[in-house]
Amino acid sequence: MKESYDFDYIVIGSGFGGSVSACRLSEKGYRVAVLEMGKRWKPRDFPKTNWNLKRYFWAPLIRWFGFFRLSLFRHAWVLSGVGVGGGSLVYANVLLEPKPSVWQDPAWKELDDWESVMPPFYQQARTMLGSETNPHLGPADRMLKEAADSEKLGDSFAPTPVGVYFGKPGVTVSDPYFGGLGPERTGCQFCGGCMVGCRHGAKNSLDFNYLYFAEKQGVQVFPETEVIDVKPLDGKSEGTRGYRISCRESIRNGPRVEVSFQ
Repeated sequence: MKESYDFDYIVIGSGFGGSVSACRLSEKGYRVAVLEMGKRWKPRDFPKTNWNLKRYFWAPLIRWFGFFRLSLFRHAWVLSGVGVGGGSLVYANVLLEPKPSVWQDPAWKELDDWESVMPPFYQQARTMLGSETNPHLGPADRMLKEAADSEKLGDSFAPTPVGVYFGKPGVTVSDPYFGGLGPERTGCQFCGGCMVGCRHGAKNSLDFNYLYFAEKQGVQVFPETEVIDVKPLDGKSEGTRGYRISCRESIRNGPRVEVSFQ
């Protein structure tokens, strides 16, 4: 089966890298498509517990089509997200910024004056991801504080900045971040379910910001589309004539589809 589309840019994957790229490219007027292997998840679709293995883990060989993927390699295990929003669906929302000492690392210190260059970009990311300081410290947090104090490291403990909407718990309001242009948000209920998929609409995953605006700007997102192969058209190695991307339906294990993106 063959289909043809005409885009300026094809983004494979809709996680942090893909969603930001799609959003910013579409702002500049480019025609953009995003190919995502996983499903499009709504808050109500997430499982109530990670014991619901078929809906939590991504393991298509055994027909598990969740959003949490565990990839095993010889020297490392990699945890990642699969779905429209990628890893933002399963990460713990923590948005720490590097300390000044990080920019002094010899590996990149001489490349630029990072302490001056980076702050505007961090501010932009904080705005897009709705970063706020966590106002709630639970029992586990208090135990960590006690452990830090016992080692005379108490000054290293602090509430984390996280990408969560901390409005009135459980109350849905019109967009609080983008002057009414973004989606509705619901106040965090402090259920601790950030890494099993937020069922309440409080987590500022990418489908509520970067991808949301990307689609409003005309980006086409193709969920449940697994990319198998990418080849330049007409044998042009640099891809000046476009690409032929072989895909298949990832959920239904459908037939291989050759899609030409030019």
